[in-house]
Amino acid sequence: MPIQQQQRCLLVTPVKRLVANVTLALFIVTTAAASLAPAGLARADGLPDLGDASDAVVTEPQERAIGKRIMLDVRGDRAFVDDPEIVEYISYLGNRLVAASRGATNDNRREFEFFVLNDDTINAFALLGGFVGFHSGLILASRTESELAGVMGHEISHVLQRHSARGAMGQRGGGLMQLAALAAAILAARSGSSSAGQATEAAILGGQALAIQNQLDYSRDFEREADRIGIQVMMRAGFDPQGMVGFFDRLLKANRHNEGKAPGYLRTHPLTTERIADMQNRVDQLLNESDKRLRAIAESAEYKLAQARLRVMSMSATDAISFFRGAIDEKTVLRNRADVYGLSMAMAKGRDFAGAERELNKIRLSPAAHPWIERQLAEIQLGQGKTEAAIRTYQEGVRRFPDSRALALGLLEAHFLAGQTDTALQLANERLKSIQDDAKLYEIVGKCYERLGKKLAQHRAIAESYYRRGNLVGAIEQLEIALKAKDGDFYESSSTESRLRELKTEFKNRPLMPGEKRDRPEREERGFSPTLNIRAISSAHLN
Repeated sequence: MPIQQQQRCLLVTPVKRLVANVTLALFIVTTAAASLAPAGLARADGLPDLGDASDAVVTEPQERAIGKRIMLDVRGDRAFVDDPEIVEYISYLGNRLVAASRGATNDNRREFEFFVLNDDTINAFALLGGFVGFHSGLILASRTESELAGVMGHEISHVLQRHSARGAMGQRGGGLMQLAALAAAILAARSGSSSAGQATEAAILGGQALAIQNQLDYSRDFEREADRIGIQVMMRAGFDPQGMVGFFDRLLKANRHNEGKAPGYLRTHPLTTERIADMQNRVDQLLNESDKRLRAIAESAEYKLAQARLRVMSMSATDAISFFRGAIDEKTVLRNRADVYGLSMAMAKGRDFAGAERELNKIRLSPAAHPWIERQLAEIQLGQGKTEAAIRTYQEGVRRFPDSRALALGLLEAHFLAGQTDTALQLANERLKSIQDDAKLYEIVGKCYERLGKKLAQHRAIAESYYRRGNLVGAIEQLEIALKAKDGDFYESSSTESRLRELKTEFKNRPLMPGEKRDRPEREERGFSPTLNIRAISSAHLN
């Protein structure tokens, strides 16, 4: 089976339903758990002790496991942004804030993954297990990088403070039911049937019934705590804390006369004037007036470039060209580099490659070369059919910007498109010697082996790609297919068998969902069957 078809094995669900299901299910787990939190739980000015009590309902490994299963659907949706530049930027920004959180909270052991969905609504959410998502609409709505960092710091704080687990620990089984409801929602969203939406809503409403009382009051406590810690984190990371206050205040004011049509972010993160005032008071305590006047935070070049890139992704070529031409015309003195970059992208999207290259050349060296701009030139050259020119552009870009993942992957893809499969494979395997966690890299390796007719190596590479995307079951299945190919030498077959045993052991010892039972030994003896009966787990706790 061609690799492109195998990648479609992850069920694609409509973005609006999937994002709504995941976000709403998570919100109910978080707020319902919070509604039954012990009254004596430390809040506001004192950080809670995140000891073993938080693990009474769901452990950290279980949180990560639930998050990974949700992410299988998220990654399979067409709205998931797998663009190398956007992934690189959002990960850079998130990891910068996570690094700054050390010492600001009691829990700094978390794994994080940041991602973007191409959705024009203003929303962001922290899934269980450290997966933090942002809609492109929110990124575009931010006016400064500090505003975006403020939202991100807030979401990171939700994860670090384990708000779901902290609230659920006093439920005496209620929290287990809430998490089972989330599991049912995940399964329903993946079913792809016509009744999937109804099944998801039923699971969510069943789980919600336990804790509808007072859930907003308690969730606001968690929101205030996330505000407080988020402000500390963004300051430690070198961002202006006024950015958080400014963004949330603008969001609240814009929706005062929009009853019933508030953005998703306001529905899951209730905002009040009191909460804004609390944020401002905290910022005032941390910064005096002279600090505020002098606090001119330099933004990364990537922030505006990422906004331009996302805007082109979310608009038609004609609309994007019109938008950026208008933005450029408004600048009477100095053309904004990001606007010209966006115009070039939009023109290339409309297949006016000559015009796109002409615009891009105006900013290539002003004020200095940039890896995103070099990659855009190479993509334009590929669109013009100038494959060898694109390869040279990529090669020069990789030489000048050796840390750019986007340029490195682009070079591999260009060699592959040129029919230079052996060269692409050699470069990819060389890169794998130092970078083993890049799913996209293994994907390219799999395509190369597919073209060369090496089935075992092809499916082994696909397995590693699946594994790094969190699809353990899919990885195991690909390794089993690889071994059936029987076209590898003794070493390749032996290493694949060894890897298969390793992943089967990992599956056997996986963190269980709340209420999930380990497979019985006699079942394992009859044959390995890596399936998860989430519906049975959920109904056992919902009935």
